[in-house]
Amino acid sequence: MTMIEKFVDFVHALPADRAQSVEATLAQIMESYSDKYELTPDQLAEMQKRMAEENPEYSSKEAITAIFGKPFSA
Repeated sequence: MTMIEKFVDFVHALPADRAQSVEATLAQIMESYSDKYELTPDQLAEMQKRMAEENPEYSSKEAITAIFGKPFSA
């Protein structure tokens, strides 16, 4: 029996409300693997360029607070 078959048997043995919870979690996992979360070639190139910077610049706490509206703890 494969792990998938064991999983299906496990879920089928659960009460309906618990099975729905497992199904919802699995749906979220499946969604995370969808193509809509993949970077375009341009986005990937930009990210790789930024990650390769030796001295990257970071936003100040004040700039982050201005964007998000509340301060981050120190």
